[in-house]
Amino acid sequence: MKRFAANQIRPVHLLQTALCLLILLFLSSPLTFCADAADARQTIVSFGHSRIDKDTTAAKKEAVSRALLKSVQSAALKMMAKDDLTGHFELIATVIDTHRDGLIQDYRILKEFQTDKAYHVLVEATVSGQKIEKALADAGFDLTPKDLPSVLLMVAEKNFDDIGYNYWWKQGYADFSEAVAEPVIRQAFSGAGFDLISPDPDSGALDDELLASGMAAEPADYQAALVAGRMGADLVVLGRARVKALENRMGQGVRSFRADIRLNVIDAETGEKLATVTEKALNVSEDPDKGSKNALADAAYAAASQLSEQSVSLWRNIEKRKQTFEIRIRGQRILPYLERLRAAIRQHPGVSDLQTTEMTSANAVLEMHYTRSAQQLANHLLMQSFDGFGINIMKISPKTLQIELIPG
Repeated sequence: MKRFAANQIRPVHLLQTALCLLILLFLSSPLTFCADAADARQTIVSFGHSRIDKDTTAAKKEAVSRALLKSVQSAALKMMAKDDLTGHFELIATVIDTHRDGLIQDYRILKEFQTDKAYHVLVEATVSGQKIEKALADAGFDLTPKDLPSVLLMVAEKNFDDIGYNYWWKQGYADFSEAVAEPVIRQAFSGAGFDLISPDPDSGALDDELLASGMAAEPADYQAALVAGRMGADLVVLGRARVKALENRMGQGVRSFRADIRLNVIDAETGEKLATVTEKALNVSEDPDKGSKNALADAAYAAASQLSEQSVSLWRNIEKRKQTFEIRIRGQRILPYLERLRAAIRQHPGVSDLQTTEMTSANAVLEMHYTRSAQQLANHLLMQSFDGFGINIMKISPKTLQIELIPG
């Protein structure tokens, strides 16, 4: 009888074991991820070639290696200002050359051909901006912005047994005490150095007009940016997280729960969507409350870890873009006087990385990084005494100065 009982039970054990293995396989498989932030993972196409001496295989390998180096160099160039590059060129070049293979996530050869003397390849490579930052930081050069922005979180959550989404900006909803994803996201961004703004429904940022415009669980980007700006945040993390119970079970007690989360980072000043991350997570538990919350927390952690790291690079680029200033110059025969005007501009505090991007005998365009106001620069130039010419300030705007150069 004992042998018979054992034979009856064994198939049940096998079924349970197989189910456990399938769940473990699901959990260990890559999670869904998508990101629009080019600086976190850049896909770059590069040429590579090498001279063929005797071994064609060796020439092909060298051509691919040169293409990959170009890809990493291109990615690094997009991540840093010209002043940083020139000031630390030896260090940066050495780090990129030494760590090149570790900075490439994957690559594929798109096209290849050979001639009598050379082997040519066209390679598409995915480069990790985060690994570039880490390699440079380990070598003593930190690309991380010193002053990271303030961030407001607007993440709506829905557990498997909730009727609808819960969120702090819901009209008449004073406290969202059961949040699961939001504390995890907050911890990830705070740990990365961001200043988190505490949501305050009573601050006046959520006026009746804004609420009446249909701002529900998923506000429009411009609505979230407006709320964030009113609360003093530079960026807003806008998203939605939800959990559903799956049909998969193990016996009567163990259930499966899947969480899905989507997060967007939005510039509070412009309303521009900067990056998007989506993640999934699975949890099995006999306790529905525990299983669903664990799944939600795991998905939130995966998404927030990716997004907080990306946002560092995103903010650096935003700072660079906001500091770019353009000076447009026109006049008759301006070339003899242009360098003296450039010298006067360089003397003004707040000016760096000045370069000429366009130049003819009658027009020129200068670009630079500038941290002060356009009016301060205009006042500085008007106070200068130029030998052989004068200037007329035609137009002043926050990011542009138009100057007429008058010989005389």
